[in-house]
Amino acid sequence: MDASPPSRRSQIIRAALQRFRTHAVSGTTLRDLAQAAGMPIGNLYYYFKSRDDLLLAVLEECERELDVLLDRWAPLVPLDWLTAYFDWLLLDPEASTTLGCPFGTLAGELRALGHPAAERGAQLVRRYRTAVVQQTAAAGIQTDVFMAVQGVYTVSRILADPALFEQSIREIRDGTLPRRAGMATTR
Repeated sequence: MDASPPSRRSQIIRAALQRFRTHAVSGTTLRDLAQAAGMPIGNLYYYFKSRDDLLLAVLEECERELDVLLDRWAPLVPLDWLTAYFDWLLLDPEASTTLGCPFGTLAGELRALGHPAAERGAQLVRRYRTAVVQQTAAAGIQTDVFMAVQGVYTVSRILADPALFEQSIREIRDGTLPRRAGMATTR
């Protein structure tokens, strides 16, 4: 069965999320959001009463994205969960370098702006961090993988270097996860 096309409201939220991730909240006007959604600015007000209402909807979308990931990985044992996590991190080094952490970048900007939604963004990051910390602990891994990954997002974004992002995530993965039988080892 084919999925129905996303609603216009969903399209606006996705366009706003992409725009906030690429140009930041502070660098985005309602006119920019309307243009990204391909509609006149007045039409935005049909779906959202204010920029803050749209921003809250974007945070809800980020929460849904995290829920989807965590639900997908929930049945996995810790080492498989962490492997899936590293695979997810490595899906698009270019985007990771350009946009930063899909959850932390927006939350960090909201905090820096003193925005009323900053605590909600922080709760999202806490949930994300808790999931990674629980899995690393359950796997008997002492490394704070979450903080190491966040450092990679930050430095590779500052340096605009996707190769550095990819290399660093692979190094964290390879230095954290035990070698499994059948995996090639290099010295």
